[in-house]
Amino acid sequence: MSPSAQARRVIGVETEYGLVGRGTDRGNRLSGGEAAQWLFNPIEREHASSNVFLRNGGRLYLDVGSHPEYATAECTGVPDLLLHERAGDELLARLCRRAEADAAAEGQPVELRLFKNNVDSHGNSYGCHENYLIARALDLPALAAALTPFLVTRQVLCGTGRWSPDGFSISQRAEVLHDELSSMTTRSRPLINTRDEPLADPRRFRRLHVIAGDSNLSEPSAALKVGSLLAVLGAIEHALATGGALPALELDDVAGALRAVARDPRTVLRLASGRTIGALDVQAEYLALAGAVPVAAPWQRVLTALGGDHEDDLDGEVEWVTKRALLRRYADSRGLAWHDRRLAQVDLAFHEITSDESGRPRGLFRLLEARGAAVRLTTAEAVEQALLRPPSDTRAALRGRLIRTAQAEQRRYSVDWSQFTAFDLPQPDGTRDDRTVRLTDPLVVADQAVDELQRALSSGWSAPNHP
Repeated sequence: MSPSAQARRVIGVETEYGLVGRGTDRGNRLSGGEAAQWLFNPIEREHASSNVFLRNGGRLYLDVGSHPEYATAECTGVPDLLLHERAGDELLARLCRRAEADAAAEGQPVELRLFKNNVDSHGNSYGCHENYLIARALDLPALAAALTPFLVTRQVLCGTGRWSPDGFSISQRAEVLHDELSSMTTRSRPLINTRDEPLADPRRFRRLHVIAGDSNLSEPSAALKVGSLLAVLGAIEHALATGGALPALELDDVAGALRAVARDPRTVLRLASGRTIGALDVQAEYLALAGAVPVAAPWQRVLTALGGDHEDDLDGEVEWVTKRALLRRYADSRGLAWHDRRLAQVDLAFHEITSDESGRPRGLFRLLEARGAAVRLTTAEAVEQALLRPPSDTRAALRGRLIRTAQAEQRRYSVDWSQFTAFDLPQPDGTRDDRTVRLTDPLVVADQAVDELQRALSSGWSAPNHP
């Protein structure tokens, strides 16, 4: 493995959820805005805002289109990221139950349902955005060019899958992506968003903002999605820094290749050079480039199974395989043709993350997981801790400490990814002042200024600002 591939790197995931609601007394469907208002009522009562940073270092907010969104705290490894992404799912599911209880108490009973997917019944798409910290000096266009064939074919490892009357697509995002690089996220969506928002020291860092992936319920798929990209990213960085060789896999038609792979993971793609290559062979070249990384074994297992036409062996691990198998079993058990619209309801129900009043999962994937028919990598106990505590090896630990102290002491504050401000702190001379600490290095976990501000929040007096 290259030195670059072994370096610690901050990663995070933002998930936009689908939300629907109805009034249970009249049976009327709520608008997206009405459902979101009920969902966020408890948050707004507590925080006077629908955009909040949490004690675990993550962020919860309402995004464009009335989509609840959760951004994980900064993590440095896939295991922590899986925990904090699952914590976000659990947080939103609990918020649904709380909002329903509050609505019932107010005499306006509602039912809210949340879906971790990427497309609604009208064809609107919402995303799962992956974030990887990279050096400012890295050549982003060169990096994107080297990553594009990998991202186009990565869906074979971790696509969510989508039913349509005409067939099955292994990815929900493939149909709405168009470009390699763009600053857009809603029109002409790219694989990589170029908006320069590092959320850290802009002289040193840049954020690689990948918006090509599906939202995963399957934890093995989520682990492969991020783990494989981490490995490839490290190897490409090393090659660019040392003049090493990279796979010559420039695609002739990126958007067309995305759709072709989504329809058939064993499709053959045309390169800009005129050469042709199978989608699985593209992945195999990137696996070889990555070397002996932690995800190499499951990555190879998926490619071997798909290459040997044994994808059913991946049922319960790879999400699109799991969904397609479930749809086939449902259709066969009821004698339904593949184009039967009832399968659209099964497809949607696969993604639900809310539970009924007894705590039983409503979503079909969560039911499979609860029965042991889908592999789970996290534990409920560890997810509970991730709901309360940030990762210990990134600046999220500092942010979480300050938020926890300010809330306990009932201090006014504002916070974002890279700074924290406490308002109206008493000073030794009897005056009051605001105090800000900046958290510009996502890998820093010890900071004297943070320690002093935490003491000031607790004791009621503030030391002078550091330059």
